[in-house]
Amino acid sequence: MLLEHWIYSTAIAIIAGMIHFKKTGRDYSWIVIASALAPDLDMFTGYIFNKFDIGILINGNPLKHGDFHNILVLLLFAGFVGLLLKMTGLKFKDSFIFAGIGFSAHFFEDALVYNPAYAFLWPLSKHVFGIGIIYYQPDWYGIANTEVLLAGIIAMILCGTVRTLYEGNSGLGRTMKAFAVGGIFLVMTIPMFEYYDGYLKDEVGGGNIVDRWQFTQNASWDSTVSHNGSHSAKIEISGNKSKKSGLWRSNKIPAKPNTTYTFSSWSKIEGAGGNNSPAVRVVELDTNGKWMRQTNLVFSKGTHNWTKKQTKTKTNNNTRWVYVYANIWDGYGTFWFDDVELYEEGANHNIIPNSGFERGVKKNINFVI
Repeated sequence: MLLEHWIYSTAIAIIAGMIHFKKTGRDYSWIVIASALAPDLDMFTGYIFNKFDIGILINGNPLKHGDFHNILVLLLFAGFVGLLLKMTGLKFKDSFIFAGIGFSAHFFEDALVYNPAYAFLWPLSKHVFGIGIIYYQPDWYGIANTEVLLAGIIAMILCGTVRTLYEGNSGLGRTMKAFAVGGIFLVMTIPMFEYYDGYLKDEVGGGNIVDRWQFTQNASWDSTVSHNGSHSAKIEISGNKSKKSGLWRSNKIPAKPNTTYTFSSWSKIEGAGGNNSPAVRVVELDTNGKWMRQTNLVFSKGTHNWTKKQTKTKTNNNTRWVYVYANIWDGYGTFWFDDVELYEEGANHNIIPNSGFERGVKKNINFVI
């Protein structure tokens, strides 16, 4: 949602700037645009803290992508921006409001696309909101979704037209300035997100710090249910409507080509139903990291205690890497999995690190929020 956030936030900034300029003669729409990606800083924060051996637990789970998507962080961010820009001569109130608009615009855009999205009202409520108008897939050169992007461009043009018609030539100038500011900030942030996508994504998975694993929305690191040890991986879709869940995913693991492996996992399930069952999957990648195929361990629907699934698979001639991921693809219920194993035939070494989800954040320093 990198490109789309800039587009939609620019549209919102144009209208917010127009209203504020009408009342005060000041247009701080650029602050909305500059704040458009602020919630996504959680992707980098977890990684940075981990490098300095600082563990952050949010509701008992390591800091992950989505944990800055709430009103508490919004208020803290808007206050920080207000104080920072006050030193440059801008009014605190104006800066606070526009930074808050930019931050909350990000919430609105995520809620439109994802269902479920995030617990935007935390800490007042843990309820996860989302509309999910479309199933988001970055089908436009891997950086945007065509439908979402097109709708955003139309919204941006319409907002620019409204302001131009209302303010005349001066409104056109301010609209073009907003477009330019959006373009500048986009160019400035692309390298950062390319670095994340190319180097950090497999390591931190959007900010989560569970050792060798990443997880997204609907997923959590559970310290109350486990097959062995004290933790398991959990995915949960509440209600009885089929949805595409977030996922747990391991880092890439070196694997041998044309080799037989035994793949297994334990799972516990409560109230699973819908179109598809929960599953744990192993994906094969070639030397360039390109997806080739996957092998699935599909668990039954309904409710059952810890059950083991196991299968054998022979890797492709071009296989150089594998990774494991688990999700509920178009279904619902609560799904725990633990003790994931991948053994080369004839060997007794499980090649999946932290297969029981026991190692989490480094705890030299630990803040619990």
